[in-house]
Amino acid sequence: MTSNIVLDAIFTRRSTRAYTNKKVDAETVALLAKAALAAPSGSNAQPVNVLIVQNVPLILELERAVVNYFVKTGDEAVVERIKSRKNKVFYDASTVFFLAVKNNAAVDVGIMAENIAIAATSLGIANVILGLPRVVFYDPDTVAYWKEKLRFPEGYEYGLAVAVGYAAEEGKPHEIDLSKVSYL
Repeated sequence: MTSNIVLDAIFTRRSTRAYTNKKVDAETVALLAKAALAAPSGSNAQPVNVLIVQNVPLILELERAVVNYFVKTGDEAVVERIKSRKNKVFYDASTVFFLAVKNNAAVDVGIMAENIAIAATSLGIANVILGLPRVVFYDPDTVAYWKEKLRFPEGYEYGLAVAVGYAAEEGKPHEIDLSKVSYL
């Protein structure tokens, strides 16, 4: 790769969709939380709250709720995609960082998710950034339950989630398409 550890982490990061049951240790989780909080935000508003879940039964309950949402709504394309992934949304990751956001600060939450992902990669921890769980936080039938269950602060909404853990299989790299770059 390069002689730059940051660029190496960026270029080697993969979206991992299969994890072992090995837990991420508390020190590593704390480092990832600190990396999340180091993310810049507009006007330094810091509109994102980090909620860390290592309770596997709770993660699995939420995973079932996400799958059930798509079955209930009849979104066959998503149901088929989830089925092809063995009905996994969190892919058996032992730790999930939920990023709760206020004031629709989508850019800030995205930067924070990337900080977690790059920091995790640099520490040898596999990861995947997840938007799909949002559906249970937008569904009027389930939003209050999940916000309470995950202890969302008042006034915060679901932003993103980042699942982290030890890879059971390597994620696939995506091609870097340099045609997406224009020089003026």
